[in-house]
Amino acid sequence: MKFKQVEAFRAVIQTGSMTAAADALHTSQPNISRLIGQLEDSAGFRLFERINGRLQLTDEGAELFRDVERAFVSLKSLEDSAEQIRRSGTGRLRVGAVPSIALTQMPEVIRQFRETHPGVAVSLLTNDSPRVAHWVASQFCDLGVVSYVSRDVSGIEATTISEIAGVCAFPGGHRLGAHDVITPADLEHEPFIALSLVDGTRMKIDQRFREAGVELRHKELETPYEATVCALVAGGLGVSVVSRAVAQAYAGPHLDYRPFSPDVLFTTHLLRPRHGPQSLLAQRFAATLRDVVSGVR
Repeated sequence: MKFKQVEAFRAVIQTGSMTAAADALHTSQPNISRLIGQLEDSAGFRLFERINGRLQLTDEGAELFRDVERAFVSLKSLEDSAEQIRRSGTGRLRVGAVPSIALTQMPEVIRQFRETHPGVAVSLLTNDSPRVAHWVASQFCDLGVVSYVSRDVSGIEATTISEIAGVCAFPGGHRLGAHDVITPADLEHEPFIALSLVDGTRMKIDQRFREAGVELRHKELETPYEATVCALVAGGLGVSVVSRAVAQAYAGPHLDYRPFSPDVLFTTHLLRPRHGPQSLLAQRFAATLRDVVSGVR
């Protein structure tokens, strides 16, 4: 039995005649008749009798039709499943991210992604940039989001997805709130909470202060994560320069911020495994991530 023969058989029953079946399948009546004849030869029994000029299913034909319908229901289920996978994807997605992204923009990324992919399980893992890069290189994570790319990690492809200007974050009610723009000179005598030296952004910040001839008091307190920096600033322990995206997430009665000049750009990179194809889910999650990150102003 061939599919076209079974399809013709089903169409004849559904439409009531070979002529109507031919119209439904966009073919000719002789072709439908030929396919029905071939199916009867293959089955070894007659499917129809012509009574008073009308086609009548034989008992054998009716029995076969019940199996045909079950097969077409299964086929429709397969088509629906394929459409669901094509539209929404399925399975599990593992994403690694540094805290500055995981605690600020990633919740919105996941919310938007889950709206169109409700059946997908998302695991969000958080660590520093080198560890996230190792997760992606080993394919433990499908994607990684980092603040800098370590040269010590191979097997990854890195794409810059945003460069966000740094701002000066300070405790709520601080004298710096009277400034429209804050410069290195304004921070000369302030306790400064620094990012750890392993982060390349720390070197950019230090360079801006050296160029201005200002020595920072950043030997007193440092931490590797911008999110932690903001928590310390909100606790009244000092001031700092952080990404606008992170400052916006933590702004409130205990933390305020202003533009910082000269510019310090905080970069976000998307990491993918270099080897192996990227899943449709990973591609769609990456697109959502870009949309959310690019919306920060």
